[in-house]
Amino acid sequence: MGIFIKGKQRGQTLIEALVALGAASLVVSAITVTVITALNNVQYTKNQNLAGQYAQQALEAMRQLSLSNWTLFSSYSGKYCMDGGTTSLRTPDPASGDCGLNYGTFKREVSITQNSTSCSNATLTTAVVSWGDSKCPSTNLYCHNVTLSSCYTNVNGNIFSTP
Repeated sequence: MGIFIKGKQRGQTLIEALVALGAASLVVSAITVTVITALNNVQYTKNQNLAGQYAQQALEAMRQLSLSNWTLFSSYSGKYCMDGGTTSLRTPDPASGDCGLNYGTFKREVSITQNSTSCSNATLTTAVVSWGDSKCPSTNLYCHNVTLSSCYTNVNGNIFSTP
């Protein structure tokens, strides 16, 4: 409606101002949700890339161990922890059977299966790097993970690995 001066409408009514404010609030809210979603996706992708690198490092460390000391490598069997900044294996916590956050905000585990049928009776090595975020349920704090596997075998003193 507005105020009439000499036959012309001037100014805005309170209802028009509230409608404009509501529309502007909707636009700002939509932009905010989009930005927050994009930032969460960037953080997830960053963590996924880091987890992939940490898993590759673990498999490379196991490959190096198999090349340098096959006897020691072939003595490992089961689940182990590989802490950040090291290439050595340690056993998980006896009480929980878990490695905990052993690489910053990540948990890195290495499983070694000797004479694995999925590797034609060679040694299957699997690196699993897990992490959590606000999307993980309280029953599974590390709901995201990257898993990489490789098979190693010693044929006449030569080590062969397959991705």
